[in-house]
Amino acid sequence: MQPSPDDGQLRTLGLLERLRADCRDLDGTSSQLSQRIDGPLRQLADPMLKDIPYELPFRVELWDRHSEGIRWVVAACTNVSVAIGAFEAAVAAYPPYERFTLRQGARLIRESDPGSERGSGYDAG
Repeated sequence: MQPSPDDGQLRTLGLLERLRADCRDLDGTSSQLSQRIDGPLRQLADPMLKDIPYELPFRVELWDRHSEGIRWVVAACTNVSVAIGAFEAAVAAYPPYERFTLRQGARLIRESDPGSERGSGYDAG
């Protein structure tokens, strides 16, 4: 017995209904997942993370592309030697066009020069 054209149409409609139901399920899952991860991602994007204690005076900062603001605090330390090590490690680990500063409060201790060859950067103090 040969299948009739109606059988093919019914099969196609059945497949379309299954696909539509699967897409609805995925849409709900992806929006729930998006809502769950959006908050932590926003917290990570904040350069002044609330969890960094203020008593850590030395900070290694990664600046935005135009050097207008801090993108991330890469490290925060109480010891200047550890901070210098973190600064040098950050400068070596990131692409050469990134700008880093090592600061103690408002005082600039070191700054990388995005236009130069990699090294420990400019020493301001």
